[in-house]
Amino acid sequence: MIDPPPDCCATMDERLLLWVNQGWGQPLLDGLFWWVSQRLWFALPLALILLYDSVRRCGRGGLRWFLMLAATVAVGDVLGDLLKEWFAEPRPCQAVFEQLRALGGAVADRCGTALNGMPSNHAINFFAAASFVAIVTPWRGWRVGLCAAALLVGLSRIYLGKHYPSQVLAGAVIGVAVGGLGAWLVVRYPTVFSPPLGDRTRPPFRSSAANRELDE
Repeated sequence: MIDPPPDCCATMDERLLLWVNQGWGQPLLDGLFWWVSQRLWFALPLALILLYDSVRRCGRGGLRWFLMLAATVAVGDVLGDLLKEWFAEPRPCQAVFEQLRALGGAVADRCGTALNGMPSNHAINFFAAASFVAIVTPWRGWRVGLCAAALLVGLSRIYLGKHYPSQVLAGAVIGVAVGGLGAWLVVRYPTVFSPPLGDRTRPPFRSSAANRELDE
């Protein structure tokens, strides 16, 4: 374990970044955080598995609500790009790359010059998907799994030195808001999107006796 160098002038954001990037550095986490940060090798296969499981469970309805999930994530991604241009904040791998640990323990290289650090689109996308699925579906495995994936992806962006913790936190908040809005539309118009809401499709104030009659 490598302790981050003391820096009395460093901000709390930088200290937390260096604590995760340097203090957690080890080969096992190098591989894990590299993998979960890859859209081609992690995000896309995960989305395809969710699509398959949704269609298997719900047929065409599963396809419809999944397409709404994909549209929600896409909206969040576009919003993130717009906010990046507006905030124009550097990434840590641009501002403090000399202090960062690269995968394998080497010194990190500068990662371009575009000021696109705030917010993290990875965090927006995964937290949007996790909040959407948590609201729309009763599937505990997917709800817990996607929340865990969102946390891991957010941590990976800090561990890899791609974003400051504040940039990841901002992306998470935006993602939850976007995912919640998309889920609200699905719940509001269930005949259009066919969400697998389970028992949550029942009116909330119906008596237990009325619920038993519906179950019979």
